[in-house]
Amino acid sequence: TIFMKPKNSRCMSKSRYICALCLLLCSMAVSAQTYERVLRGNLWNDSQNITGVRQDTVSRSYVELFAGYEGGEFRDPSQARQGWSAGAVTSSIRHLEKMTLKGSFSFIQTEGYDMCGSMSIHPGFYPVDVLEFTPGRKTLQTYAFDGGISYDVAPNWRIGAMMDFEAANMAKRKDLRHDNWWLDMTVSPGIMYHSGDFAVGVNYVFRKTSETIKADQVGASESSYYAFLDKGMMYGVYAPWTGSGLHLHESGVNSFPVKDFSNGAALQMQYKGLFAEAEYLHTSGVIGEKEYIWFLFPGDAVNARIGYRHIGRKAQHYARLGFSWKGRELDENVLEKVTSNGVATVIQHGSNNIAMENTWTLSPEYEFVSDKVEILAYADVNMKEKMSSQMYPYIYTQSLLTWNAGLKALFHVGAFDLGADFGYGSGSVTEEDKTLTGASGVQTSPYRLQDWYDLQMAYTTAQRLGAGLSLRYNFWKGLYVEAAGSLLYGLDFPSPAGRYAATLKLGYNF
Repeated sequence: TIFMKPKNSRCMSKSRYICALCLLLCSMAVSAQTYERVLRGNLWNDSQNITGVRQDTVSRSYVELFAGYEGGEFRDPSQARQGWSAGAVTSSIRHLEKMTLKGSFSFIQTEGYDMCGSMSIHPGFYPVDVLEFTPGRKTLQTYAFDGGISYDVAPNWRIGAMMDFEAANMAKRKDLRHDNWWLDMTVSPGIMYHSGDFAVGVNYVFRKTSETIKADQVGASESSYYAFLDKGMMYGVYAPWTGSGLHLHESGVNSFPVKDFSNGAALQMQYKGLFAEAEYLHTSGVIGEKEYIWFLFPGDAVNARIGYRHIGRKAQHYARLGFSWKGRELDENVLEKVTSNGVATVIQHGSNNIAMENTWTLSPEYEFVSDKVEILAYADVNMKEKMSSQMYPYIYTQSLLTWNAGLKALFHVGAFDLGADFGYGSGSVTEEDKTLTGASGVQTSPYRLQDWYDLQMAYTTAQRLGAGLSLRYNFWKGLYVEAAGSLLYGLDFPSPAGRYAATLKLGYNF
């Protein structure tokens, strides 16, 4: 009985192999519960109240390296004709006895070729933009991290705070060359009361964003480099980049600085699987620095979200609906530089309201999640109403409607995850020109960069079809490798054109 017979020994060896295979399959099944799946499974994570992260109990982390390539002619005129990116990201949610920690860090480097147009890192984010027209290479580096903590201070009370930080720098090394520095920081403390199936929370939100654009030219050139200051709807100033009307090269200011500050609050409520949130933000924005304040752009925003989660025996169902409204104005200050006794001072004589904008967004979606398949159906409808009145008595209005809808599916087949998605979108734009009655004495009308505007609107409103495929192989205890590709095809831009992308990832779920 002490020594086994050879036949029994082979049976025991087979049993060990079977057990090892079972353990490997189990580890793969655990890794299928990815960080993103855990994050989306808790409806509180759609808000900025970090206390709600403890409404879930699953801890998950991941780290990922990735590289991608993108190219094609179906693009906004400020996008790169082709480019590549590479980076790393890690995120984690960890639940402890009385507190939960959540955080992430990422770094991305992007190289874009044949780029011109907007000099901003995020075109359209601010109401004023600067454009240049010499195609060249741009290098963008983005660093981001966020961190938050939720703590149980009493049986029914939680407090917490989170910080979201992103910094980026971009450089173009071909004249008209420029350097950019971007900052986006959000701080949000919150509190929650929970009892059984009911929970209510409130949080304060502070957000600051800023960008500084510094343009330069190396050596002398036979012709001047021109730039365009877009004050809304592509009306503005077109001149040599050193012209005073562009604010890129003015005495006393060596850059084009923009910043804004937002303050607000949000209220969340949950009963069983139903979740709702309402948020309000007020923004004060400034373009310029010190006494050289060229523009002001105050604004307000309202965001509302409602979601429902149903946990069935074999599947989970999620329904989400988001609504947002954002309104802002643009005021241009009238400044005069006066020199007295060798001392230069800047006097502000007043300001003119030259633009207004209102944006409405509606985003419904439905999600189905089971052990074998995940399906997401989504749609986005965006409506923008703009008004530009840079010169009396001319008033220009614009209504821009864009929408898109799509379907994404992810199939879990053994150690493989096969993803597919399909989408369609389109848009329309209408404009009206108005002239106030009465003699104004104005002999000229506002200048518009018409050719560039036509290209931008053609891309924004074009009918588009999108499709993508991805394949992930989970090969060992949470390690995975993934390849993905996508194609976005514009049907009428102004002739058919495509945009393609490919990505390769190596990661670890734990």
